Amino acid sequence: MAIRSADNSGPAMRAGVLLRRLLVLGLALLLSLGAAGQDARQPQLSPAPQAAAQKAKKCDDAVDVLARVLCSKTLRVGVRTGYPPFAFEDAAGALQGFEIELAHQLAGSLGVEPVLVVVTPANRLALLGEGRVDLVIATMGHTLQRDREALFVRPHYYQSQTIVLGRKELQIGGLVKLRGNTVCVTVGNSTNAELSVNGARLKLFDKASSLVDELRLGGCSLVAQDDSFFASYLQQPAFAAAYDSKFGFAPLPWGVAVAREGGERLADVLALSMQQLHISGALQALARKHGVDSPFLAQQRKLWSSSTCAQISALNDPACVKAPLDNQLPPTSFAARVDQLEHFIYQATGTRVTLAMFKTWVALDLLLEGVWFSLLLVAGAVFATWAFALAFGAGLTSHTPWVRWSMRCVLWPMQSTPLILLMILAGAVVGAMGATSPLVALAAAVLVLGLFNGSNAGQAVAEAMLTLREERAPAQPALSAAVYRARAQMVAFVVNATRGSPAASVMGVPELLAALTDVASFSSERITTYTFLLIFYMLLVAVVHRLADVWQSRLALSGGAYA
Repeated sequence: MAIRSADNSGPAMRAGVLLRRLLVLGLALLLSLGAAGQDARQPQLSPAPQAAAQKAKKCDDAVDVLARVLCSKTLRVGVRTGYPPFAFEDAAGALQGFEIELAHQLAGSLGVEPVLVVVTPANRLALLGEGRVDLVIATMGHTLQRDREALFVRPHYYQSQTIVLGRKELQIGGLVKLRGNTVCVTVGNSTNAELSVNGARLKLFDKASSLVDELRLGGCSLVAQDDSFFASYLQQPAFAAAYDSKFGFAPLPWGVAVAREGGERLADVLALSMQQLHISGALQALARKHGVDSPFLAQQRKLWSSSTCAQISALNDPACVKAPLDNQLPPTSFAARVDQLEHFIYQATGTRVTLAMFKTWVALDLLLEGVWFSLLLVAGAVFATWAFALAFGAGLTSHTPWVRWSMRCVLWPMQSTPLILLMILAGAVVGAMGATSPLVALAAAVLVLGLFNGSNAGQAVAEAMLTLREERAPAQPALSAAVYRARAQMVAFVVNATRGSPAASVMGVPELLAALTDVASFSSERITTYTFLLIFYMLLVAVVHRLADVWQSRLALSGGAYA
């Protein structure tokens, strides 16, 4: 017979529901006593404190988690703090929130007292696996990856999604409209990969609270994070008046989790409790009490009150329970060999290396694209530096006054403005023109690098030209003779253009720095990633320097032609 909602069922039905729950709990209690209290009938000769200690030890020694909980009459629940309205400390230091009350209700359904243990996203699964908590209710999304580490109780108690939030005047129509826009995110968020694939430029932060600070200070125009994080902020009138959610993606169900080893029976009993909390509307009422947005809970109450899902058998019915989010990125065909290489390096050196950019196709595609754009950028910057050096060398020594003054007007801001500021300005101009193509950004970056370094190299060429004119007057030396004399400065600024090329990432050029920043955003690994970046640019600068030295040597061999 189906279990109906308490609002619609009669007394007989409610009695049946209650009887069924009592039978389940009674069976669990009998099994737990059989596992943890086989000697309970034998006389106890020790004093009361020793007897209590022995009982506690037997409870702790129980392999089955439910047996331990019922034996000790306590349920150790891992909860978060500092995450309103789900879990936070009030002015008196007491834990409050939606998840805190849910923990009390689940403990009450077992007839035990809850013991709240504060956990963090970094240690919650570890504490569960070590048996230091019996279950976790700590804003934890149910994913296929976490399914291997914990046993999730279904039905789920909440569903969040990643939202992109910004000032109200900004118009962003969806993921595909993010190309060329900078989005501030936290390191390690699995949805960062989806933002990156759609062309967003990611700016990384370690803490979610930093996103709001940067948004208010103007450091970020768009931020992406779980909608549950922004729930309390959007309840503030001033914040809600200035910012809104642009769109959401990657819906993620939240679940109560128990240990995979020994937690099966506890998960089964808690699943019955969660089912009843949905059917009765108690979970939805709890969400309203704490200001938690609950469209998902309204849908779940309707679902679990239906004739199909109101039965105990429905707890294993795919039509009733939600599937975990599949957030696993497709691995490369050689990911296993990369793991072996990491293990070999660790065994040989004791250093843990994570080559995340070679383990998934998304990361590898970003890496290869970054290398390709970096090579194009450096080649373009070297050519542009050379071309502008000749142009400025000729213009600054021109016999036409307006040409000389025009060149000096361009030279002055190039010498007095930092390269990164010029890149930001150029990026703003390109963005204002509505040109968000990576190739347009690449062309603009090449132009800036060429102007910045070529103007300075051109000044050296011009000074060499003026010196030659004084030495050879009244003869007019050729520009090539000035280039020959200023060849050392030319090489220095060509190499400088190569070293400055990573600054193009602020303009949205998907070169290697930008690409590996995106990889780090969803792999949670930065040391190895940025070490790889450092080695790449060291090699690239060394190659350019070597080619420049070859050019300089050949120029020196033919120096007589410029005499």
